[in-house]
Amino acid sequence: MVQFTVGLCVFSLLKKRTVDINSLKVLFTSLPGRYAHALFDEGRKSSCLDEILNNFEKLEKYFQDNRQVKNLLTGCFLNKKDLNTCWITIGQHLGFCPVFLSFIRQVIINHRFNIIKRMKYIYQVALAKYRNKRSVTVLSAIDLLPEQKDEIEKLIYRALNEKIIINYDVDERILGGIKLRSEELDIDISLASQLKQLGKYFKSIRLGLDVNES
Repeated sequence: MVQFTVGLCVFSLLKKRTVDINSLKVLFTSLPGRYAHALFDEGRKSSCLDEILNNFEKLEKYFQDNRQVKNLLTGCFLNKKDLNTCWITIGQHLGFCPVFLSFIRQVIINHRFNIIKRMKYIYQVALAKYRNKRSVTVLSAIDLLPEQKDEIEKLIYRALNEKIIINYDVDERILGGIKLRSEELDIDISLASQLKQLGKYFKSIRLGLDVNES
């Protein structure tokens, strides 16, 4: 089932494989893109590009394990001074590099944490471009098993035949199946997407019935 699902994603990816430069420009000049680009520039100056990506992963894992702390630190419960102190403490506890800690504090102060995942994704794209590689992000509802990742990577490498950086991320909202993101492209064959399409189908049927009855 995993192979069939990934096969469909890769087939869609191949059909859209040519990168539209204007689309990438929109990606990098969007609000999360501007944050990600500024972070990338600071990371390059400080020679900590990989460390920043690792810090994103640490933060995600920490918040997954500490939901109440996440709500406290990303909500409007603390004043700016206390919030800043808490983030410095968390940053030191998780071993954030100075560039990432400064970045995340600014994100929180500006109330932009709701787009942090998009910032991370665009940062990954920028990092891959910097290394002359294509960035592919695989989204799943739960952590994939090592053998599933191996199968996915074989299919993607075989299909695209170019230098690739593959990133994995968990998004419980997709419910099941997977999503593939490659630069400006989104290939979605998740369960959530299928249920959404099914809902639209039944709604259209209902509207048709209402029209006929009237």
